[in-house]
Amino acid sequence: MKKSTRQIRESYDDFPYHSFAYSNSAPENLAAVAHLFGLDTPDMRNARVLELGCASGGNAIPFAVRNPKAHVVGIDLSEVQIEEGRRRIAALKLKNIELRALDLTSVTKAFGQFDYIVCHGLFSWVPEDVRQAILRICRENLSATGVAYVSYKTYPGWKAHEIVRDAMLLRAGRDGDIRNRLALGRGMIDFLRAHARGGSVLAKAIEQDHATIARADANYVAHDYLASVNTPCYFLDFVGRADAQGMTYVAEADPMAMFVVNYGDEVARPLLAECDGNQVLLEQYLDFVGDRSFRSTLLVHNERKADIRYRMDETRLRKLHIAASLVCADGEARFDQSPQRFGTPAGGVIVLDHAVSKAAALALMHAAPFTMSFGQLRDAARERIGDAGAVSDDVLDSVLTALIEAIVIQGLGRYRLAPVERLRENPFLTDAARSYPAHRSEGQISHTFNVWHEPVVLDAAGQLLLPYIDGKRTRADLLVMLEQAVKQGLALDAKQAVQGGQGGPGDVEAVLGRVLRELCA
Repeated sequence: MKKSTRQIRESYDDFPYHSFAYSNSAPENLAAVAHLFGLDTPDMRNARVLELGCASGGNAIPFAVRNPKAHVVGIDLSEVQIEEGRRRIAALKLKNIELRALDLTSVTKAFGQFDYIVCHGLFSWVPEDVRQAILRICRENLSATGVAYVSYKTYPGWKAHEIVRDAMLLRAGRDGDIRNRLALGRGMIDFLRAHARGGSVLAKAIEQDHATIARADANYVAHDYLASVNTPCYFLDFVGRADAQGMTYVAEADPMAMFVVNYGDEVARPLLAECDGNQVLLEQYLDFVGDRSFRSTLLVHNERKADIRYRMDETRLRKLHIAASLVCADGEARFDQSPQRFGTPAGGVIVLDHAVSKAAALALMHAAPFTMSFGQLRDAARERIGDAGAVSDDVLDSVLTALIEAIVIQGLGRYRLAPVERLRENPFLTDAARSYPAHRSEGQISHTFNVWHEPVVLDAAGQLLLPYIDGKRTRADLLVMLEQAVKQGLALDAKQAVQGGQGGPGDVEAVLGRVLRELCA
């Protein structure tokens, strides 16, 4: 093992990274995004999934729970993290996932074929020989119709962060106890924030990163800013490297930034003319426009390049199962042609001016965080608009398809190829999701995961309720439980220490609703 690789292993053994689910890397998301761009992928239910750099399995375990007939293999250099993950897997009694402590450069074709390969938060943090191995594994170990996901830091956005990293390394050095180095690095940023020349590139970079470095979790800051290897690249260079290994670019795991229409007409018109249909070149231009610093890229074998389509296909759009929380921002929705704004919790806005699209938006809002199929949206829209807004089937389908396309392009919701639905009438989570926090190691953040492959960090209310969201208790039962806890002094959140019943019933009910939405229970 090379010295640089050994140093990386020791840093993660000594200071393990918090291991979470990353929603964009979920194989269900990879399949849905590939589908959008013309590619069919292996069935999720019995897929073989390989994760490179799996840490303690926080990103692999939730998929294994959702898909008991699939088989998941995770690889990581850190034996400490692998052992932690194995203990959790054993405690959860999962039989379809295994974690192995391996150097990626030792993985060969003989390791087997996988339908989905996930490599999150690794490519930019490892030496060149390991980066080559990652792309080689994508070529040699990915099945013919499989999809690989690789995330990495990108220029131009990381140029400014590099200045900050270099300043931290100047004081903290590259060797020694990581906790001490982190304290030294943070001190350097405090010093420069106070004394860097106002308006300089350095001062702007420091101001941009200061809050993250000062307040973010120590594990994240240490491994992101003080790691021995930190190698961002331009998107064009990454695609070129992948192509040299026989892999071709499909899309981003979150495709919203791929669509030039989202940048406004003044950006779209000249770039479309300049790039003349070259999607990769177009996106490299957009990385400069948006100062992009991170990508999560989907790759497939070069043999599938001719099948990729960058125009949305209505047949494929109608096969999606859509979830979106679109709330009318202009009073009560009117089922007519008048334009009204609908917004998402994340701040996205769409203007709808058709009774069908407004009715569908309301149906999606009431179903969220669960999905609706195209057929369910048709039925719901017809029921809401009634006879007064009767339209032909062709018009109905056209308006609904346009709404789904807008949700996808503008990033206003989520989607899958299979339904994400409520499993029980009462709030319900699997045994694994309910017991997940109890099996964490010392120092790890208390969290679980939901059906969208999202980590859910638990506040006091979440920790109280989680064990009881088992399908046996109604929402009313959970509300009574939470109200009693509040009367006994439970703080509902960090900003509102509710004691002695000071929080009204509406406050408690709102907290319960938030907890259940986050958990998708």
